[in-house]
Amino acid sequence: GFHLYHKLPSIVPESCLLILVGLLLGGIIFGAEEKSPPVMNSDVFFLYLLPPIVLDAGYFMPTRLFFENFGTIFWYAVVGTLWNAIGIGISLYGICQISAFGLTDITLLQNLLFGSLISAVDPVAVLAVFENIHVNEQLYILVFGESLLNDAITVVLYNLFKSFCQMRTIKVIDIFAGIANFFIVGIGGVLIGILLGFVAAFTTRFTHKIRVIEPLFVFLYSYLSYITAEMFHLSGIMAITACAMTMNKYVEENVSQKSYTTIKYFMKMLSSVSETLIFIFMGVSTVGKNHEWNWAFVSFTLLFCLIWRALGVFVLTQIINVFRTIPLTFKDQFIIAYGGLRGAICFSLVFLLPPAVFPRKKLFITAVIVVIFFTVFIQGITIRPLVEFLDVKRSNKKQPAVSEEIYNRFFDHVKTGIEDVCGHWGHNFWRDKFKKFDNKYLRRLLIRENQPKSSIVSLYKKLEIKHAIEMAESGMISKVPSSVSLSDYHEGKIKPLSPTEMENMREILTKNLYQIRHRTMSYNRHSLAADASEKQAKEILIRRRHSLRESLRKTNSLSRERP
Repeated sequence: GFHLYHKLPSIVPESCLLILVGLLLGGIIFGAEEKSPPVMNSDVFFLYLLPPIVLDAGYFMPTRLFFENFGTIFWYAVVGTLWNAIGIGISLYGICQISAFGLTDITLLQNLLFGSLISAVDPVAVLAVFENIHVNEQLYILVFGESLLNDAITVVLYNLFKSFCQMRTIKVIDIFAGIANFFIVGIGGVLIGILLGFVAAFTTRFTHKIRVIEPLFVFLYSYLSYITAEMFHLSGIMAITACAMTMNKYVEENVSQKSYTTIKYFMKMLSSVSETLIFIFMGVSTVGKNHEWNWAFVSFTLLFCLIWRALGVFVLTQIINVFRTIPLTFKDQFIIAYGGLRGAICFSLVFLLPPAVFPRKKLFITAVIVVIFFTVFIQGITIRPLVEFLDVKRSNKKQPAVSEEIYNRFFDHVKTGIEDVCGHWGHNFWRDKFKKFDNKYLRRLLIRENQPKSSIVSLYKKLEIKHAIEMAESGMISKVPSSVSLSDYHEGKIKPLSPTEMENMREILTKNLYQIRHRTMSYNRHSLAADASEKQAKEILIRRRHSLRESLRKTNSLSRERP
C-alpha cells in the first residue's frame, strides 16, 4: 500500500512507517505478556541483516562518481567521524561534570565511546530517505559514500574506546597501537574484499557450461569476504563493499544474461527484506523497561549531534573546496549536514555495551533511540520540503544526447593528456593508468577468452537466424541466394576479415553505437535500472523490422512496375 499510493512516499519515508509498525508490535507484546519484547540481537544484525544491504549498495554503486569524489568522501568519512566523535564526547563530558544533572559517574572514555557510536551516519536510513528526494548525483554519492565508509570508521573507533574503557591503565604505546589499528582494520578489509572479488571473477571464467551456479558464487564470495574480515578483526563492511564493486566490474562480463538478472533481483529482494526487518526490530526493541531517562543527557546529546555535524561539514568543506574543481555550494553543505541520519548501526552498537563496564547503559540506549527517532522522523520528513525550498539541483532523469556523451569522453582524454603534460598526477591520470593496466593484465586473467565485450554480435546472429526462419516459412526464401548457390562462389573473391579487424569492429560498435547512450543512474532501493541488453535487443529489432519493411516495399513496387 505504501508504494501503490504515490503521494505517501513523498510525505513520509518508508523507514518511518516501518518503525511505527515495530512500535505497535512491541506495544502489543509488552501489553499481552507484561514484559519487555525481545531485543534485536546485535550478532544477528551484523552477521545476517547488514551484509545484504551493504552488498546491494556496493554492487549497484555508481563507481565513476564514487571514485571522482573519493577524496571528499574519504575526508568526510574519516576526519568528519573523528571530529564528531571527539567533539560530542568532550562536550558531553563537560555536561556530566555539572553535579546538578546527576551524571558525574560517567567518565571521559565512556563519553568518547558514546560519541563514537552516536556519530555513525547509517546507510540504511540514508538510502531509505535520499532515494525518494532525487537530489543530484554528486550530492547523493557524497552522503551515501560517507555513510558507507563512516560505518567502518565508527566500528573501529567503538572497539578502540571500548578496549580503553576495559583497561586499568592506558600507556602511550596503547594510543599509538590504536591509531595504527585504525588504518590496518580499514585497509585490510579493502584488500580482502578486492582479493575475493578477483577470485570470484576468476572462478566465473570457467562456468560457461554450468550457468546455474553462477549467482551462487556472487553471494558466496561476497559473504565470505565479510566473514573473513570479521574473523581477522578487520572491517567487514569495507571488505564486502570492495568485493561487490570488484565483482560488478569483472564478474558481470563472465556470467550469462539470465544469471545476471537473477543476481540483480535476488540481491534487491535480500536488501529490502533486511531493511524491513531492521526498522521493525528497531521499533519493537524500543518498547520495554531497558530505559533510563535524564533530561540533561538526552537533550544535550541531541543538541551536540546537530551542532557538531553542522560545524564539521561546514569547516571540512571549506578545506576540501580548495582542492575541488567544482566546489560545494552552501546549499549542498546544508543538505549534507541535514542528511546525517542515525539508524541501526548505533542502535546495535549501544546494545553491545557490557553492563559491568558501563553501569549507565540504559541511559545510553535511551539517548540513542531519541537521536534515531529525531533524525529519521523529523529530518527524514522535512528534508524533501527543504530541498524544494532551497531549490537544490535535482538528478537529471533525461537520457543525455549522443553528442554530449561523445564530448564527455573526449574531455576525459583531453584532461588526462593535460595532466600528463603538466606533470600533475590527478585522478584523470591515475584512471587512465589503471585502465591501461586493467586491459593489459587484469582483464586477460579474469575475463573469459573469446568473450565479446558487448552482446550485440551474438544478439545479431540470433535475430538473423530468426529472420531466416521467418523468410523460409513465408516463402520468401526462394528470392534470396541459397546455401548451394553461395557455395558456387569462388573463395578468392571474398576476403576474410582478420581477428584484428573484427576486434576493431566490435570496439567501434560498442563505443559508438550503444555504450554512449546510457550512464549510471542514481541508486534506488525499490527499482532496478533497465537492462542494457534489453534496450539493445529492442533497438536492433526495431531497426531490423524497419529495414525489412523498406525491402518489402521496394520489392512490391518493382513487381508492380514489371508488366
